[in-house]
Amino acid sequence: MIKIIRNLLNRENKKIMFSLVTLLIISASVSVYSFLQPTTITNQINDNTAQFQTTYDYKATVTPNVLNPNGGTIEVGDTIFKKVTTAIPFDLKTTVKSENPLTIKGTHEVKLLVKAGELWERTFPLEEKQYFEQTGKDLSIVDNAYTIDIAKLKTFITQVEEEIGVRPEQYALEVIPTIQGTINFNGKEEEIQPQERLVFQYAYDEINLASEKTFTSNASFTTTQTIKSTFQLIGVPLPLIPVRTASTILFILLLISVSYAYRDLVISRHAPSLTQMERINKKHGSRIIPVTQKVTTADKSIFTLDTFKSIIKIADEKELPIFCCKDHQDGGAAYFIVDGDYMYNYETSRTELIRSAKKVEESDKAYARG
Repeated sequence: MIKIIRNLLNRENKKIMFSLVTLLIISASVSVYSFLQPTTITNQINDNTAQFQTTYDYKATVTPNVLNPNGGTIEVGDTIFKKVTTAIPFDLKTTVKSENPLTIKGTHEVKLLVKAGELWERTFPLEEKQYFEQTGKDLSIVDNAYTIDIAKLKTFITQVEEEIGVRPEQYALEVIPTIQGTINFNGKEEEIQPQERLVFQYAYDEINLASEKTFTSNASFTTTQTIKSTFQLIGVPLPLIPVRTASTILFILLLISVSYAYRDLVISRHAPSLTQMERINKKHGSRIIPVTQKVTTADKSIFTLDTFKSIIKIADEKELPIFCCKDHQDGGAAYFIVDGDYMYNYETSRTELIRSAKKVEESDKAYARG
């Protein structure tokens, strides 16, 4: 490769040199870009998704009053009047839906947590722990009715306040659905995440809803897929490792070749000019026979030729050797062919320097054609 690039540079072919430099830049860019890319890509494939939904639907059981003369269990909004309310019944539903069948098993229980700010807290069971195990795409884990007994809660809070002598401005009532267990899909197992709570703020004369009534969460089953990275070349995916290797080797070869060839070009441009005799002998030395003196020309017809090309042409046609006799006085030389009574002669002189590289190339091509 180095020899080829040197020859191209010696011919001063700017277009080819520009193409080589462009190829060098491209190979360097490809090499750097390929090394910046990861050798593998990790993808997460979602095999199945389980959606948990917990819904609370509460009402209020009240004593007869002006607003509700008959009393009983009524629909209420976010605010419940504590003085006329004896209980808060509610329905709790927790369902699981998925795209593909799965198995879920574990236990659930429901508790009521009463909190007096940072002062104290107390837990009351609303349901004993129960075991469940179900398989399918649409499952119901909890679907039960529960009651917060406000009358008993008032009695308990009053007793605590009297005993400790501290009365907070408000309390928090939290319904805690404790669901523990696992979800299994195709041999993959995930823990059931805690479900959100239903929260009320329990004040002196009213009870206010302090949370949402519907909560959703997801459990995903994924598969990790690792694939080898590719290099896109004009829309065609190529393996990354071979591209790295090939582009790097090509870049190194081009860099070394162009560097050496450019160095030779600089050296040749600063080298002393050769005489025409030196140029001819260097190029066609294998075909030239040096002699110390010319042959006797008295009995021969001499043809003086204008170019060395003519000597080459005649020697090829007649299959005769080319002789060279140096003229030590002016540094030139005489090149001649002897053909019986004829002698073909071409002479150079020391002062006739070598032509430009472009003209010599054209002359060399002519020699070859001759």
